[in-house]
Amino acid sequence: MGLWPWTKRKKVQATGLLLVRAKFDAAQTTPDNRKHWANADHLSADAAATPDVRRTLRNRARYEVANNSYARGIVLTLANDVIGTGPRLQMLLGDGQNAKANRTIEAEFPRWAKAVGLAEKLRTMRQARLHEAHLHGDRNLYKRGRITTAESLQITAT
Repeated sequence: MGLWPWTKRKKVQATGLLLVRAKFDAAQTTPDNRKHWANADHLSADAAATPDVRRTLRNRARYEVANNSYARGIVLTLANDVIGTGPRLQMLLGDGQNAKANRTIEAEFPRWAKAVGLAEKLRTMRQARLHEAHLHGDRNLYKRGRITTAESLQITAT
């Protein structure tokens, strides 16, 4: 008997044989969904991502970010949320004997980061990674003219 009088359950006799009537809707191919499942295949995401497919997806993603304000906003929001004002450095050299060196490096890091535009570079790299699918440090940024100084940040994001 249930909690409420209207939810009484009928007792079922155990027969030793359990009959289950269940199915997956996605496993059914009907005239209504035949076109929907026409391009489904057995390939994994990695196997399906051939160089030609990746190039097409990359070009379409670039197009969407350039021409769709929603896509551009998503890319900017994610880059700003992930990078923020830039990284913070905490030095842990040795067993406390290098405390002065730790403090000196920690004090100089923000000045260096600001001088080379580290936060801006990281945000640009994060944005590019979203719509270009790959970026290899400053080398590609420098080639595209986004970095004008010869200083190079050696970070590889793949």
